[in-house]
Amino acid sequence: MKAMHRKNRNAPGKGANVTVDPIRNLKDIQVIAQSLDDKTRDKLLFIMGINNGIRITDLLKLKVQEVRSARVGDIIRITETKTRKGNVLVINAQVHKALQEYLQNTVLSDKDFLLNPDIAFSFIESG
Repeated sequence: MKAMHRKNRNAPGKGANVTVDPIRNLKDIQVIAQSLDDKTRDKLLFIMGINNGIRITDLLKLKVQEVRSARVGDIIRITETKTRKGNVLVINAQVHKALQEYLQNTVLSDKDFLLNPDIAFSFIESG
Protein backbone atom coordinates (compact mmCIF):
# COMPACT_ATOMS: atom_id res chain seq x y z
CA MET A 1 0.00 0.00 0.00
CA LYS A 2 1.36 3.39 -0.97
CA ALA A 3 1.51 6.05 1.75
CA MET A 4 -0.52 9.18 1.09
CA HIS A 5 1.10 12.51 1.82
CA ARG A 6 -1.03 15.60 2.11
CA LYS A 7 0.57 18.92 1.39
CA ASN A 8 0.15 21.38 4.23
CA ARG A 9 -1.46 24.35 2.51
CA ASN A 10 -0.39 26.57 5.42
CA ALA A 11 3.29 25.71 5.09
CA PRO A 12 5.56 28.50 3.88
CA GLY A 13 7.29 28.07 0.56
CA LYS A 14 10.87 26.87 0.38
CA GLY A 15 13.28 29.63 1.40
CA ALA A 16 10.48 31.82 2.79
CA ASN A 17 11.28 34.13 5.69
CA VAL A 18 8.80 33.34 8.45
CA THR A 19 8.08 35.39 11.55
CA VAL A 20 5.89 34.37 14.45
CA ASP A 21 4.04 36.83 16.62
CA PRO A 22 2.43 36.10 19.98
CA ILE A 23 -1.34 35.98 20.30
CA ARG A 24 -2.17 39.27 22.00
CA ASN A 25 -5.94 39.49 21.68
CA LEU A 26 -7.55 38.25 24.91
CA LYS A 27 -10.71 37.15 23.08
CA ASP A 28 -8.63 34.99 20.71
CA ILE A 29 -6.85 33.42 23.67
CA GLN A 30 -10.17 32.66 25.38
CA VAL A 31 -11.63 31.12 22.21
CA ILE A 32 -8.61 28.84 21.78
CA ALA A 33 -8.63 27.81 25.46
CA GLN A 34 -12.36 27.04 25.34
CA SER A 35 -11.92 24.97 22.20
CA LEU A 36 -9.47 22.82 24.17
CA ASP A 37 -11.77 22.25 27.18
CA ASP A 38 -12.16 18.53 26.43
CA LYS A 39 -8.42 18.07 25.74
CA THR A 40 -6.85 18.72 29.15
CA ARG A 41 -3.29 17.98 27.99
CA ASP A 42 -3.42 20.36 25.03
CA LYS A 43 -5.19 22.99 27.12
CA LEU A 44 -2.50 22.77 29.82
CA LEU A 45 0.24 23.17 27.22
CA PHE A 46 -1.53 26.17 25.69
CA ILE A 47 -2.25 27.83 29.04
CA MET A 48 1.31 27.31 30.31
CA GLY A 49 2.79 28.64 27.08
CA ILE A 50 0.50 31.64 26.67
CA ASN A 51 0.88 32.71 30.31
CA ASN A 52 4.65 32.35 30.38
CA GLY A 53 5.87 32.80 26.80
CA ILE A 54 7.80 29.54 26.97
CA ARG A 55 8.43 27.40 23.88
CA ILE A 56 6.65 24.08 23.49
CA THR A 57 9.98 22.25 23.34
CA ASP A 58 10.84 23.55 26.81
CA LEU A 59 7.43 22.70 28.28
CA LEU A 60 7.66 19.15 26.92
CA LYS A 61 10.75 18.55 29.07
CA LEU A 62 8.89 19.08 32.35
CA LYS A 63 8.54 16.06 34.61
CA VAL A 64 5.48 15.44 36.77
CA GLN A 65 7.59 15.64 39.94
CA GLU A 66 8.49 19.25 39.07
CA VAL A 67 4.88 20.44 39.06
CA ARG A 68 2.66 17.98 40.96
CA SER A 69 2.74 19.93 44.23
CA ALA A 70 2.98 23.38 42.63
CA ARG A 71 0.80 26.10 44.12
CA VAL A 72 -0.30 29.46 42.80
CA GLY A 73 2.69 31.79 43.01
CA ASP A 74 5.32 29.06 42.72
CA ILE A 75 8.15 29.46 40.22
CA ILE A 76 9.74 26.54 38.40
CA ARG A 77 13.18 27.19 36.94
CA ILE A 78 13.91 25.81 33.49
CA THR A 79 16.76 26.04 30.99
CA GLU A 80 15.67 26.96 27.49
CA THR A 81 16.70 24.41 24.88
CA LYS A 82 17.28 26.95 22.11
CA THR A 83 19.25 29.58 24.05
CA ARG A 84 20.55 27.59 27.06
CA LYS A 85 19.45 30.55 29.19
CA GLY A 86 17.54 30.24 32.42
CA ASN A 87 13.84 31.03 32.46
CA VAL A 88 10.96 30.55 34.86
CA LEU A 89 7.54 28.96 34.62
CA VAL A 90 5.22 30.93 36.89
CA ILE A 91 2.30 28.99 38.32
CA ASN A 92 -0.47 31.58 38.22
CA ALA A 93 -4.16 30.83 38.86
CA GLN A 94 -4.88 29.86 35.23
CA VAL A 95 -1.86 27.55 34.98
CA HIS A 96 -2.66 25.98 38.36
CA LYS A 97 -6.27 25.29 37.38
CA ALA A 98 -5.30 23.72 34.05
CA LEU A 99 -2.53 21.71 35.75
CA GLN A 100 -4.88 20.33 38.41
CA GLU A 101 -7.54 19.40 35.82
CA TYR A 102 -4.92 17.57 33.78
CA LEU A 103 -3.36 15.72 36.72
CA GLN A 104 -6.78 14.65 38.03
CA ASN A 105 -7.66 13.11 34.66
CA THR A 106 -4.31 11.50 33.85
CA VAL A 107 -2.41 8.61 35.41
CA LEU A 108 1.25 9.62 35.60
CA SER A 109 4.13 8.77 37.91
CA ASP A 110 6.44 11.50 39.20
CA LYS A 111 9.19 10.36 36.81
CA ASP A 112 6.97 10.67 33.71
CA PHE A 113 7.08 13.63 31.39
CA LEU A 114 4.19 15.91 32.27
CA LEU A 115 3.19 16.29 28.63
CA ASN A 116 4.01 13.19 26.61
CA PRO A 117 6.06 14.54 23.68
CA ASP A 118 5.11 11.55 21.51
CA ILE A 119 1.43 12.53 21.25
CA ALA A 120 0.32 14.95 18.53
CA PHE A 121 -1.40 18.15 19.57
CA SER A 122 -4.97 18.86 18.56
CA PHE A 123 -4.22 22.51 17.82
CA ILE A 124 -1.23 21.87 15.57
CA GLU A 125 -2.08 20.72 12.06
CA SER A 126 0.19 17.90 10.98
CA GLY A 127 1.37 17.52 7.40
